[in-house]
Amino acid sequence: STVVLDEADEMLSMGFKKELETILSSLRDVKSKWLFSATMPQEIQGLVKKFLAPEAYHVRVSSNNVVNQDIAHQYTLCGDGDKLIQLVNFLKQQGEERGVIFCKTKVQTQMLAKQLIAKNVATDAIHGDLQQRERDKVMRAFKNNTLQVLVATDLAARGIDIDSLSFVAHYTLPDKEEYYTHRSGRTARAGKKGVSISFVTEKELKSLRIFEKGLKIHISQVRQS
Repeated sequence: STVVLDEADEMLSMGFKKELETILSSLRDVKSKWLFSATMPQEIQGLVKKFLAPEAYHVRVSSNNVVNQDIAHQYTLCGDGDKLIQLVNFLKQQGEERGVIFCKTKVQTQMLAKQLIAKNVATDAIHGDLQQRERDKVMRAFKNNTLQVLVATDLAARGIDIDSLSFVAHYTLPDKEEYYTHRSGRTARAGKKGVSISFVTEKELKSLRIFEKGLKIHISQVRQS
């Protein structure tokens, strides 16, 4: 009776246009159709015209990135070789508090998870190459508090909704402002406070300042002991 197509733009970017059209073609008689997409490129607009009713409502959220005011945005300036040490120091300061650490690529995610495990940090990684069964296993361990932190790529972290995450750490910065907003939004939910902290080198600090200006937020510097 209802069709929901979520993360439509990401599905297309991953090469699933043919599969989407096959599914939607077989469900033409369904009256209640919902499509959610962070962006509306021409390919998405084509799907709307082809498979959604002509009288479909278009609901647009403000194009301005809205950042949760309960999130404290911070950064730690790192040397080229001590980013891992700074991250481990930060995690030790968190005690039993839990969070998600973001990397830009699956290779970085896998490597960081191995490095943290070697430092006795209870963690695991999720990325695009995991089978659904493997992803579910990692998420169960995280939700059951077996893991303190989760190391994730932006795409793999879409849809993660876990209560009481105290922090989000950006081990490598994303390419886009909306990814920074989406990452940070994993914490400070249901009226709680949270921290979004970036571990950056001098070279990366420029990109962080661009996010700060574009999102109209203040990102304060903190030092790890």
